[in-house]
Amino acid sequence: MKFLSIISTFILICTSCSQYSNSPTSKAWHNMNAKYNALLIAKDEYKLSKEIIRNINKDNFGTILPIYYKIDSTKLDSANLFLVDAIKKSSIVAERHSNSRYLDEAYLVLADARLLKQEFYNAIETYKYVNTTAKTNTAKNSALIGLLRAYTENEDYITANQVAGILKGQKLNKENKARFLINKAYYHQKLKEDALAVVFLEEGIKYLKKGNEKARLHYIVGQYYDKLNQPVMARKNYISSKKNKPGYDIEFNANLGLLMNQSLAKNTVVEFETMLSDRKNQDLKDKIYFKMGELEAQKRNYSKAFEYYAASVYNANDDKVQKAFAYKAIADIYFDQLNDFETAAVYYDSTLITIPKEFEDYKSISQRALSLNDFIRYKKSLELEDSLQYLASLNPLELDYKIEKYVVEKHQKEKQVQNANAIQANANSSSYNASGGKRWTLYDPLEIVKQKNDFVRTWGSRPLEDNWRRAEKELGSFSLKIERETITNANPEEKPKTEVKEEDSPEIKEMEREKQEIIQKIPKTPIQIAASKRKQEESYFQLAKIYKLQFNENEKSAATFKTLIEKFPNSVFEPEALYFLTILEPNVSSYSAKLLEKYPYSSFSRQIKKGSTKITASGEIEANALYSNAFKVYESGRYNETLKALDNGLNNFLGSQIEDKMAFLRILTLSKLSLKDQYLISLNDFVRSYPTSDLLPKAKKLLETLN
Repeated sequence: MKFLSIISTFILICTSCSQYSNSPTSKAWHNMNAKYNALLIAKDEYKLSKEIIRNINKDNFGTILPIYYKIDSTKLDSANLFLVDAIKKSSIVAERHSNSRYLDEAYLVLADARLLKQEFYNAIETYKYVNTTAKTNTAKNSALIGLLRAYTENEDYITANQVAGILKGQKLNKENKARFLINKAYYHQKLKEDALAVVFLEEGIKYLKKGNEKARLHYIVGQYYDKLNQPVMARKNYISSKKNKPGYDIEFNANLGLLMNQSLAKNTVVEFETMLSDRKNQDLKDKIYFKMGELEAQKRNYSKAFEYYAASVYNANDDKVQKAFAYKAIADIYFDQLNDFETAAVYYDSTLITIPKEFEDYKSISQRALSLNDFIRYKKSLELEDSLQYLASLNPLELDYKIEKYVVEKHQKEKQVQNANAIQANANSSSYNASGGKRWTLYDPLEIVKQKNDFVRTWGSRPLEDNWRRAEKELGSFSLKIERETITNANPEEKPKTEVKEEDSPEIKEMEREKQEIIQKIPKTPIQIAASKRKQEESYFQLAKIYKLQFNENEKSAATFKTLIEKFPNSVFEPEALYFLTILEPNVSSYSAKLLEKYPYSSFSRQIKKGSTKITASGEIEANALYSNAFKVYESGRYNETLKALDNGLNNFLGSQIEDKMAFLRILTLSKLSLKDQYLISLNDFVRSYPTSDLLPKAKKLLETLN
């Protein structure tokens, strides 16, 4: 009997502790085990993983800091162990303590861990489950706030905005209100909506406790206000950042931000130099010099800005991102302020070489660099062909004198540069220091880039190899900087001479080879001259388009298009040039009138006439009927009649589905009528105007055959 009593007592205890029981004893037991065992460990593991992610993602103070650190699965190796354990431990609460009042909290930790682990689908499903089954509104709202973050991370911005709309109508406690506003700010940050991001972030910070997170977010708000050109608000937030127990990096950069927001009339050099001399900042000199460069750039003192940016590059050591920022800052000045596109291209190239490919602005910098390289290529081609045509116009005696004079002067300049470098090397100048002293060229990264730019201007981009100046190499940017004046005072007999015999002088042999290279490039026959002019024609056209579409330089674009039309009145690019001029100078009606009169059947004329009209279903039927009849007439050999029908069809049925077919049949008709100029213009027009047409390969093949 005693044994049966013990067994009964044991069964009673086990039954009362079941997770499916609602008895006070069961709930108390499971609450205690859930809170102090599984959930406690899960929270600790989750916090550790966040700390690891924070340490892995080094803040890049050259750009606006992200509100949340980037989730990157390739960098989660060490954090992943803790996240997996957090998921396991939080799952135990659901598996073994389902009647615990900490169940909802465990599910939220589970969802948060899955989010950091980049398991977005699982995280979203877990948040949805909590929002549906949670016993308290606080837990439901927490789940919705997690959903907002998860959808934002997954770049599902439409759904994220819908979740934010639901949260706006909810009553949130202090903690949830802070999280909601910060997550909403993060949503706008990802969409690059700066004004909205800063409003939500600044409001959300008010509900946070004093600490490193609050200090960091205040710093981000300061960065946003800097970008929005509100220095007073920026200073206020930098000061608040310093008051909230920040880490040294945040405090240091907040101090830099405060210095940058002082009046431009105030001399801040002394304060910057104090920071430079502080032993704590020995590893941060590159950042200080960079800010000094930014300040000088704001004052439009660009030469001084370049010096400080060079110092930033030199002191950056292995920090490639900081070097890239300095190169980009120099490139931006040359591009935006000085309009020196060739020099800007060199510095953008240096930026791309230095900056990591996963960097946020890599794509836009790469695009600008490519545009600049195209610009330089066409500009050099224009200058080269211009110089070669000028040489072709000289009589043999003048030509010989000009080329020899150029080659000798070039070699003399090369010797002068070599001698100057040798003197600098012997002087053994010290490297750049805080006092701004000069250093030897090969120790100066900014000077190296400048020298590289000078080389590229003269020789173009050359591989590192032997005989790089041989005749079979391209002349690159070798623009033959020869004076354009006619030889009047100079006597051809007085051409540069040397006392050294040619057979004894490798230098003279080299100069003679260079001279022959130039002579071989000069167009002599009518066909060669025509080819040279075609290169010029295309260069003018491409430069004008780059000015408009890539650099947003409307005045320069219009001027270049006008030069193209004046120098090449029957250019194959004239219809498009007139179309661009119509857009660039809408108050000048002569361009559109000329386009409509001279090229009435080009796609550009049709584009001007089309406006906002749309073709109807009955119009499509009529267009198909016209095309069928025109094709029959074409097959019968009545080409003039075909051309007239197609011209009417292209004008009357703009935007029809068979417009490209009518345009292509018109090209074939022009070929049959031997109207070569119109044929070439229409063919080029077709390639540019119908990039998705099935007939494009045929048009390109015809164009290649013609060329």
